[in-house]
Amino acid sequence: MEISKSFGNIKRRRRKRMNIFILNDDRNSFEYVITTLSRLLPMCNSLQAEQIAMIVHNSGECSVYSGFAPEIYILYAHLQKAGLNTQIREYNQNQK
Repeated sequence: MEISKSFGNIKRRRRKRMNIFILNDDRNSFEYVITTLSRLLPMCNSLQAEQIAMIVHNSGECSVYSGFAPEIYILYAHLQKAGLNTQIREYNQNQK
């Protein structure tokens, strides 16, 4: 079986992984943030949402979701619509 030489010339565009960060604010209560995160984030229960809320309160920000477009933009829009202070940043392997 031979591999076509033209196969190596095809350039594929890599999708960029992005993170959604929740930022600390003085507008939302802990209970509201916990219920909103557990309702909107996939695979996030109330205990994980409470831990995220504490990290955001103590350090100012926390990465809550990592993914690709368009799903990350949809989740970002839902979190913004719920009133949470959020940002989208490009994925960096060195951050936790």
